[in-house]
Amino acid sequence: MGVGTLFAVGASFVLESFAVGFGWFLAVMLSNGFDAMLGQSYLETRGQSERRTSGALFVWGCAFSIAIFSAMTLHLAAHGGGPGRILSALMAASALVSVMLFLFQAPAFMLITAAPATLCLLVMAFMPFQPGPADALMGAIGAACGAAGFLAYVVRAALYNGRMVTGLRDANRQAKERALEAETKRAEAEEANRAKSEFLAVMTHELRTPLNAVIGYAEIINEDLVAEGRAELADDATKITNSARHLLGLIDQILNLSSIDAGQEGLAPRELDVRKVIEEAVAAAQDEARANGNRISLRVAGGAEAAHTDGAKLAVCLAAVISNAVKFTSNGLIAITAEPDVVEGRDYLLIAVSDTGVGIAAEDLPRVFMPFTQLDGSSTRAKGGMGLGLSIAQRIAGALGGELSATSEVGVGSTFTLRVPSRLASGQALKAAA
Repeated sequence: MGVGTLFAVGASFVLESFAVGFGWFLAVMLSNGFDAMLGQSYLETRGQSERRTSGALFVWGCAFSIAIFSAMTLHLAAHGGGPGRILSALMAASALVSVMLFLFQAPAFMLITAAPATLCLLVMAFMPFQPGPADALMGAIGAACGAAGFLAYVVRAALYNGRMVTGLRDANRQAKERALEAETKRAEAEEANRAKSEFLAVMTHELRTPLNAVIGYAEIINEDLVAEGRAELADDATKITNSARHLLGLIDQILNLSSIDAGQEGLAPRELDVRKVIEEAVAAAQDEARANGNRISLRVAGGAEAAHTDGAKLAVCLAAVISNAVKFTSNGLIAITAEPDVVEGRDYLLIAVSDTGVGIAAEDLPRVFMPFTQLDGSSTRAKGGMGLGLSIAQRIAGALGGELSATSEVGVGSTFTLRVPSRLASGQALKAAA
């Protein structure tokens, strides 16, 4: 408003008509007031059709205000003589400076708004020059008012840009501080996770030693009791052995998971007999399979009998998948097949373990590979375990350069498919899945 007053005073001096100057000022102020009301109405309107209507009214209001401003600029250039040309040029330039202040907020609208001021500056060059009604003093005062108004716009622009630059610097500094803090916390979390995994790895090794002793002595006691014909006590010794082996299996799972997380495991590729590896994994699960009334079949295709990969890691992966199939199948069939596969010109070993068990619902399939997760999480669940086997198997499959996937149907059964490269490059680092 203050800058508009300066331009109105300048126009009054240049045209020697205070009525014209302040009449124009009043028209501009009323028009700007209506524009503010229309803009507020547009912001507060929620309906789509009402919003379009209020938006159109706001645009027309802005156009009317620009027309009033441009009319005075051209009138001064045409009838104000030299001082009028100077004042009109300063008014048009001030309008452009004002537009530049908010160009980044609404580029299209502000560029359209700048068009009339630009046209005024271009038209002035082609307008015939006429002497103005004001004398030299009045013209100088009018031009000085225009210069003061223009400088006021420039100062406001400088202050506004200074605040904006300061705000951007502060925002950039805060963003860098947050990024540094996040990186520090991430490093601390990774270090804490490594420390936890190293601790678990050490503790599981410490637990394995006494458990192996318990298993060994229980087996010796069992053999002695059988030799003495004391069957009931021999059965008790067998229960001790089985329980200790079960506990040892759980500890092995924790050891495998913590070793992967701690990055302590590497790969040792070698030539191996695929059938032998699978048969050993089947033999380890055979007792539990018989106890559940299950049969296990194995078929190895001709091109899948040999592979160059880490046999120990492959055995752990297969043992987890086969054990899962045996655990959740009763009086059914577990079919294991191994066959060659080619993906994008690379040879793969494809091992599928299919069962006729309870099956898994489609919405639960993503959860089967989550660590420490069982689909039946209740305290009365029928199946034991910590929910680590499939998670470890999937991580090891990723470490071997392959993947472990699952398909299932409730009441029909599940199929877990392990796909790994037939030849794994020597020295490849372990890539544990996150």
